[in-house]
Amino acid sequence: MSTAPLDFSALPEAELTDDGGRPLVARLCVTADIAGAVAEAVRQNWAVMPAGGLTSAIKSFDYPAEAAAGFAGVVAIRPRAAAIPELVPADTPLEALASQQIAVDAAAGTVSAGAGLTFAQVNAVVAEQVGPNHRVLIDLTSVASACVGGVIATGGMGPLRLRPSNIIEAVCLADGGAPRLLAADDLWRVEGMQGWTGMVTAARLRLVEVASSEFGLVLPVQGSDTDSIAGLLVYLRRWTHIELPAAGQRLGGGEGDIVINGIELVSRDSLVGFIAHAEEPARSKAENLLQSCDYAGADMLACLTGWSELSIDDVLMGLLDPETETIGGVMIDFGVGFSSGAEMETFRAIREGAPDLARTRARVKSPGKIKPWSTSTDVNVACPGDSSAAAALLDAYADYRQAIRALGRELDGVVEVELSAYGHLFPGGLDPHHRVTLIAPEGAEAALAGARLAVAANKRTLIHDLLFAAQRHGAVITGGEKGMPSLVEIARAAGGEGRLPDDLKNRIGQARRAVIEAPANFTFRAPAELRGEAA
Repeated sequence: MSTAPLDFSALPEAELTDDGGRPLVARLCVTADIAGAVAEAVRQNWAVMPAGGLTSAIKSFDYPAEAAAGFAGVVAIRPRAAAIPELVPADTPLEALASQQIAVDAAAGTVSAGAGLTFAQVNAVVAEQVGPNHRVLIDLTSVASACVGGVIATGGMGPLRLRPSNIIEAVCLADGGAPRLLAADDLWRVEGMQGWTGMVTAARLRLVEVASSEFGLVLPVQGSDTDSIAGLLVYLRRWTHIELPAAGQRLGGGEGDIVINGIELVSRDSLVGFIAHAEEPARSKAENLLQSCDYAGADMLACLTGWSELSIDDVLMGLLDPETETIGGVMIDFGVGFSSGAEMETFRAIREGAPDLARTRARVKSPGKIKPWSTSTDVNVACPGDSSAAAALLDAYADYRQAIRALGRELDGVVEVELSAYGHLFPGGLDPHHRVTLIAPEGAEAALAGARLAVAANKRTLIHDLLFAAQRHGAVITGGEKGMPSLVEIARAAGGEGRLPDDLKNRIGQARRAVIEAPANFTFRAPAELRGEAA
């Protein structure tokens, strides 16, 4: 980076919008030296907003314009990426790593990665430097697009429901002063905080060894038959118990050399939408899955993924209950299996096609239409080992789907109401995302506003029902997939922090202390509750 001071006002505009589609006035700074750019921005009194891969920027850019009024302007700092990561010596200090650099310490079982790299890039380097079965066990579906820094800042989780801190040794944070390292009990100051306390420049992560083969198994299920889905989750617990090993060691858990690392839900409607836009070979495979849904009379697919040294046929037999010839009560007649390699890539394309399509629909403004409005549910609940808790939680989602579909019928011809269900049914954390997207013609602003209020009211009811069901059945709400924004939303729906379980109240209190202690250059985007103000 040049020693000359940056002229932030001369930088190009950042093409970013908030959740409502409102363009944000900000300058874009793309740099490999995040700490240097942050320090200069703070020195010149610019408000700083991290801008990573934009895989899922929910709530990240949503703030009132007056919050930035006391600054010279807003600068969105994006870590510089690279097509091929730059490998540097293993002993390179974490605070010295540029955003596109990576350092592998095979002996220690760790890898240090700059904030601008993706986890697909990180794991490719690890496979080359350590071994093909070694990887960073980052729990994320968007491994090829989400940046290291952004994943930590959002606290993003995937099928395993493991937060990034489960595999992080240390994080380097830039907040205007000298870069500083956070580890262990201090990781909460940055994880899930959306960059409200500073920007991640690099992270040191633990490696694990997994089985050489990966598998996928798709089972048609009926979304309204919550007892059946709950029974499936409880039955699969013996294969979903994962013990995180020490750095560099082999992943333990599972039964019969089968480890299930995710159970995700995809609705039939989402599959239909994916087929309309997909290319081969994913389209043909998705059509086969749609046919399986129709043959089974099902409206959803339960997608299982995992690792094993066994073939997919042997995995299927290993999961099968010999007494009932089912998998947890779910018939396998119309199930579809996928094996390692190209098959799993196709499987992932289908599984992720639903949320990708839903997010795209929510972002794109069509001619003659108002910018779509969209909201997604995000409440992660850890279930005990009985099916009644999972069934009660799934019942709440079934009621939500029914309410949204009724709203769609009521607004037919006025506002399009699209519902896409996808997400996680892992027993350690149940969070089946339901995204609602509203699309209205130009001139129908009032109707769209009314529809937004109706959806928001139904979403508050859902969160309230989940809180009640968790309390009644011994389940534990652990927050959401998007860190603190998810937890703040849960608190608001509950009627305030005082109605939350003690653990969640303590986490919000911790976050509030971190935000209050951080420079105002970062905290201007934080919710009023965390800045010590009234919501």
